[in-house]
Amino acid sequence: MTAPEDTGPLGPELLRCHRENFTGLLHVDGTPGGSLCLRDGRVIAAATPAAPGPEVLLLRSGRVTEQEWTSAYDSALPSGRLAAELAERGVLGAAGVEALCLLAIADATFALAAHGVRAVLREPARPDTLPPPLPLLPGMDPARLLRETSRRVRALAGWADLGVTVRVRPRPATTVRTHRIAPDRIQRVIVGAVNGRRTPRDIAFAAGRGLYVVMREIARLTEEGVLEPGAPLGGASASDGAETEGPGGLPRRRRGASMINEMLPRPRVGGPLKLRRLRALPPLQPSVGSEEENGEKKEGGE
Repeated sequence: MTAPEDTGPLGPELLRCHRENFTGLLHVDGTPGGSLCLRDGRVIAAATPAAPGPEVLLLRSGRVTEQEWTSAYDSALPSGRLAAELAERGVLGAAGVEALCLLAIADATFALAAHGVRAVLREPARPDTLPPPLPLLPGMDPARLLRETSRRVRALAGWADLGVTVRVRPRPATTVRTHRIAPDRIQRVIVGAVNGRRTPRDIAFAAGRGLYVVMREIARLTEEGVLEPGAPLGGASASDGAETEGPGGLPRRRRGASMINEMLPRPRVGGPLKLRRLRALPPLQPSVGSEEENGEKKEGGE
């Protein structure tokens, strides 16, 4: 398979890793960048500050309470069986854990591609390398992941016609059509998180939803006249009266232009999000040869 062009250098490198049964990390250089964890050439986890991970998706969506998560996390420390612990406690079944991991991997990869990938660097696994707390096993096929990422990036290009990008700060529309059908639950959550200052990434973290789903609904709500895209992060509009030049004709620094707030996770609303690293997980050993295919897993939903 030829890697989609809209995934940048990440696509070709992922396919090479699959052919070579690579085990380790792929560090993605971008703004803000991130990483993908592979085992035997398949993606078992992905992380980026630009999209919520499995823990945030569970906790901030209300599917799992912080007390339930902390208790399961503590009990899993000796064995490193967090997924099994969640299932045994009835917090989240095995199928739910798998769907969650698939969603998080697809969403993180979309976020990386949407923000732009400059370069990709391999870091082979060492004998003492710790795997992610909630790995997807046996992993996601890179070709399927790239096809899904490419589909989402193409959708993102269409939303740009509405002014919806990863850096906009949507706000409620000044007038809303009275004949509009009542919004569904996820749209109500998103509208409630929109305040004219948050980017889609911020809204995704606040709502505990994937970045792609949040951007899709923002685009729909914008098209229906419920939301307006607002000014992009680091940008200035004429209506804002912002100056583009400082003394001597030099560019004037604008608040948010460095995008540092995009690169750093936001604190949890109502208190810090307490997430601790599992330290007793078995090492992620480099593999010799490819594992037997166990059938393709169902791809993560949107």
